Amino acid sequence: MQSGIQDQFTWNRNHIFASGMNKAILLVEWYGGTLRPARRRTSPKLIARDVELHLWLEPHVTLLRIYGAKARRGLNHSLIVPLGHLQDGVKQFFAIELALEPQSPGLHGVISAQWRYKERNKERIKELPVKELYMNYTYHMGLLRQQEDFHVHKHVKLLETPGVVKEAIRLFEFGDIEHGEWVLRRKGDELLINAARNADGRLLAEADMLYQLSEHYVGTYMNRNTSLVRNG
Repeated sequence: MQSGIQDQFTWNRNHIFASGMNKAILLVEWYGGTLRPARRRTSPKLIARDVELHLWLEPHVTLLRIYGAKARRGLNHSLIVPLGHLQDGVKQFFAIELALEPQSPGLHGVISAQWRYKERNKERIKELPVKELYMNYTYHMGLLRQQEDFHVHKHVKLLETPGVVKEAIRLFEFGDIEHGEWVLRRKGDELLINAARNADGRLLAEADMLYQLSEHYVGTYMNRNTSLVRNG
């Protein structure tokens, strides 16, 4: 493999308003080896260890949130995102939400990115070339009205799910079964609507998973509470 890591950076929109503050989401996807539609190998080959993505934000850019990963602050307005190990053919992703200050119309740099990792049997850190990512600032209302990229939107919705499940479990543990069920089913409804509008099977499966989790946890915690009352 040429670089060890293959990546793709996608903005949720191609143009933002040149005046005023803007928000933009960058989806980061990466994989090693060859992607396959269906993998049956039980133990995928290790491609890289201790993968990190180093990010340098331009002065007019502020980090708002990271979906699906955690970052630590580096030097010179930079971030370091640890991403663990990378296995052959396994695609991974996370997303970054940014606030962008006004700029003159045209193409402006927003963020620079560099992959760093250790190869499978080596301790020396390998660094890939730095990539510079840009955004188009404009006053053109036709460009600004273009729909958000569904691929990015979809993956952000998927990345939100683990946090929703964690919040629901916290509510169940505190005995608020009704609210916990509502949190799971509300997210399931949101994904189901998006799946129906875009004929997307992945979102449909995620919605179904949340509905099943809702039924499972409601039954589990109601039985637990009933047992506590009987034994109390």
